Amino acid sequence: MTAFNSLSKEITDDFIQNIIFIDDKAYNQNGIQDQHEFDAHEVTKIFSKKGKICAVYKPSVISDLDYLTTIAMKSDVTILDWQMHLDDEVNVGEDVRDDEQDADDDDIRGIYTKKIIKNILSDINNKHCLKLILIYTGEVDLPSIASEILQALVDDRITGFCIKDDDSCTVTSENCRIMVISKSNGGINRAQHLPELVHKTKNYEELPEFISLQFTEMTSGLLSNFAMKSLSEIRKNFHHILVLFCKELDAAYLAHQTLLPNVLDANELLVQLLSDTFLSIMKYKNLNQFIDETKIKCWLDSNIGEIQKPFYKNDGEEENLHYIRNVATLVKLLKSSGDVKEKYYQSLISNNGQQIPQKKIDMLMKKFATTLFIDIEKTDDANKKFAKLCYHRSAIFSPQHLPFLSLGTVVKSTSEHGKYYICIQQRCDSVRIPDNTSRRFLFISLEEVTDGGFNFLTPDGKKLKIEKSTYDLRTVRFSGENGVALAKISEENEKKYFEPTHYSNGGTERFEYIIELKELYAQKIVEEYSSNLSRVGLDEPEWIRRLA
Repeated sequence: MTAFNSLSKEITDDFIQNIIFIDDKAYNQNGIQDQHEFDAHEVTKIFSKKGKICAVYKPSVISDLDYLTTIAMKSDVTILDWQMHLDDEVNVGEDVRDDEQDADDDDIRGIYTKKIIKNILSDINNKHCLKLILIYTGEVDLPSIASEILQALVDDRITGFCIKDDDSCTVTSENCRIMVISKSNGGINRAQHLPELVHKTKNYEELPEFISLQFTEMTSGLLSNFAMKSLSEIRKNFHHILVLFCKELDAAYLAHQTLLPNVLDANELLVQLLSDTFLSIMKYKNLNQFIDETKIKCWLDSNIGEIQKPFYKNDGEEENLHYIRNVATLVKLLKSSGDVKEKYYQSLISNNGQQIPQKKIDMLMKKFATTLFIDIEKTDDANKKFAKLCYHRSAIFSPQHLPFLSLGTVVKSTSEHGKYYICIQQRCDSVRIPDNTSRRFLFISLEEVTDGGFNFLTPDGKKLKIEKSTYDLRTVRFSGENGVALAKISEENEKKYFEPTHYSNGGTERFEYIIELKELYAQKIVEEYSSNLSRVGLDEPEWIRRLA
């Protein structure tokens, strides 16, 4: 294990707090020992010694799966048995069987486990979540279980999963890992059946370390470590936060609300106060200095080898000239410098000993700096994800959230060949709209570009550029609902639309909600656009104008 992986594992151990087991043969201490039995008392004791909250649930009837699935969605790690025997719950006088059991009552292996997994992964709030799910089973043929799980996901149209290339017992996606491992109890000699999978057998004592290593492998990165460390510190301070937001403040808060023209603004203040509290905790714990030179050096040693990297032309084609990329070079580039261009020029060394032309350095800095760390095929995806994290206010998808028009709201017209717009109405002019009245909102036109400069990205990666001409401004009238121009969810496609006043009067144009930009960035767009509007055009001597 590298130094960076050790650091990541330490952060992971601090982050993971709760693990749940779902096993129909869970018992305390004196159950019949075979390969399927599970000692709940022993496993909870082992995890408690590691400082983890471990819960073991023993379902007995099919309906238990409903609440157990809900609990599994909340856990950091979920561990399921593969073969579970559950009873039906049939009303008196009825003879109704679960459809999944009608086919073969004798073989119930995987039926309920697959159902839990599908319910977890199909839940709209869990689609983009990081999930580690273990199948802890007394079965022998672990690869066939993994294949069966993958097929169940495919049949349920849960996409993005595959069998891991170097591990036939693991089903994986970009954010989720489902691993099949074997119980070690019952005296079963796994090696005699599938000797190549003997390392997949884990006893109770090995589980905490195994879980930590798997979670670390999924999350080991500078930014993910920062996020986990920050969340751990916030969780440790939950009770301090509750003291700050105590019930004794209710009267002052309600008095504040009575003095506001739009009482919903009081809720916005609470969101701001809580986010400021989170920020304070992170700063007091010096998390604004978390990614320091030591951690960066550990990351470089773990991820970077010495190779010759090419320079690139503007179109991404490789140049004939190469430079030497190694840890020492990147350490130099990652140090502070007053002249960044000079730092690049002094740090990069040509593979043939010749001086690197300045224009090659300029192109590398302009478009291809990320290739210093990863292959060019991966840079576009990495840069786009980082840009969205920087610019998008609602980076976490929420199907229930209904946005309202305000500064930084990006929309797409359902007419005009799908033209994009960004709302530049200041927040104070976007609220307090009286009921049964309408208000004009101001929009700047956006141009979708495929190459060249752009201002920001949509969630699906489209590049949008602001059209700065005054004749590209547009105003549209919207009616208020609860004081704001609120979006509505379409029953046809579940997309969110802002419906202008003319749509209610028989018009056809609506505006699809795309994203909300962060407030400071949206304000920057307004400032730059305003300065463009204030320019003065006049005839003057060309000799003086050009010299100026």
